Amino acid sequence: MTDVHLHVGLAKTGTTTIQAALEAGAGRLAAEGVLFPGGSHRAQRLAAYDLLGQRVHGEERGQVPGALRRLLAEVTAYDGARVVVSEEELSLARPRQARRLVRALGDHRVFVVVGVRDVARTVVSSWQQTVVNGGCVTWHDFVSSVRGEPGAPPSEGLSFWYRHDVRRVVDAWATAVPAERIRLVTVPPPGAGPTTLLDRFGRATGLPDGWAGTLPASRNVSLGAAELEAVRRLNESVAGALTTSQHRFVVEAGIRARLAGAAGRPLELPAEHRAWARAYGEGVVADLARRGLTVHGDLADLVPALEGGTGPALDQVADDELLAATQAALVSLALDHGRLFRRYRRAFLETEGRLPGVAEVLGSGARAGGFNVRKWVLHRADHHPLVARASRAYVGRTSGHRGAGQG
Repeated sequence: MTDVHLHVGLAKTGTTTIQAALEAGAGRLAAEGVLFPGGSHRAQRLAAYDLLGQRVHGEERGQVPGALRRLLAEVTAYDGARVVVSEEELSLARPRQARRLVRALGDHRVFVVVGVRDVARTVVSSWQQTVVNGGCVTWHDFVSSVRGEPGAPPSEGLSFWYRHDVRRVVDAWATAVPAERIRLVTVPPPGAGPTTLLDRFGRATGLPDGWAGTLPASRNVSLGAAELEAVRRLNESVAGALTTSQHRFVVEAGIRARLAGAAGRPLELPAEHRAWARAYGEGVVADLARRGLTVHGDLADLVPALEGGTGPALDQVADDELLAATQAALVSLALDHGRLFRRYRRAFLETEGRLPGVAEVLGSGARAGGFNVRKWVLHRADHHPLVARASRAYVGRTSGHRGAGQG
């Protein structure tokens, strides 16, 4: 019988690090009788989208239908000892979706692995991710919504708890597998060794010692408070002007990657929220302990310290901090723009056998500007009388019916 370990998150519990290690070591694990299906984490994410009914913007949209069937076919056909699937979107599964997936795995024995982290670090990290993904919400509004304070907008809090309430996730998957097959992996506290999380995950999933090999480079390095505020203000300025894919390319893969690790004020839960975070953590620990789940790590890791966060609120950034962060962001954009220009020239040369001339570049840019102006006018013709009148006149001239519609 094959053991299938479904690592379902939670988000912000080191999933990116774990998935990078699994993908990098897929060949070594296969030699040990462990299948990481799909050949990449991306295939597992598409399968999760298919199970949940999610549709994403960009190139992956057309690849979602059938992704679950393809992944299941590979897993159910496998006759080795162990399969590991890792995708945090599975934490969003409703009970009937969890049961559907487990039933589809046939005679394989299914285990569920849930990563969990203290709320003090989770709420700060989640706000950062919201901003990096294009959000404009301030820290004050975000944490107020998470805490359910009167007058706070509810949407951010609802989204946060749906993704990070470990008890809801355990309850959903407990309808599909018995409690003794649910494993909790606690994220170690700050200062723990670099392999601690991967070691805990390896024990939870039965992977061989040293399974991760060389530690993968961290992909989600935190920004400082000033750097994140600069990104948040940038989001406000470009809202609606970039697609999701464009924003991800410019901000997450570009600006964030270059600003990460900058010598700014670190993101840390402010002191005023520490007592709330500690009380919440103690409640979660007591609840999880009563359930008798297998824990890899220590439930005490989920209770944050009262000390810390003595600086100003995370969105209270001094002008000199913001100026330095904005300068760094501009440098990042300039470097990436120069890199793209070089790639464009190489691609043009490969395709045309020559480089574009100055007149071609300027002419193409002018035509693009004119097209965008006309598009802007058309989109606003229904809402602005002057624009509508000018649009009708333009249509009349170009259609050969100058007086059309006039009585």
